[in-house]
Amino acid sequence: MVANSSKIQEFLSQPKTQFIIPVYQRNYNWTIGQCKQLLDDIMSIGSNNNEVHFIGSIVYIHDNIYTSANIKELVIIDGQQRLITIMLIYVVLYRLAHCCPV
Repeated sequence: MVANSSKIQEFLSQPKTQFIIPVYQRNYNWTIGQCKQLLDDIMSIGSNNNEVHFIGSIVYIHDNIYTSANIKELVIIDGQQRLITIMLIYVVLYRLAHCCPV
């Protein structure tokens, strides 16, 4: 296993990448409190652009599997709850920035 650190925006913006949640993973079940804790953690360091902050690991497998459309598949093994919550935060921010109802 190889561990690399990267910024979450770089990880999520990889071109032609699909995140796969295996059926054996638990369902998304974070409460509002857990989501708020993650958001508060992100917001607390957000004002300092030079600071790096560890928000937890996301473990995935990439076995050089690509779909017929040449899309890279990353199978999420750990960090699913955090990853989905961050993606939901991005969706809300996008909709607020574009004056769409949330």
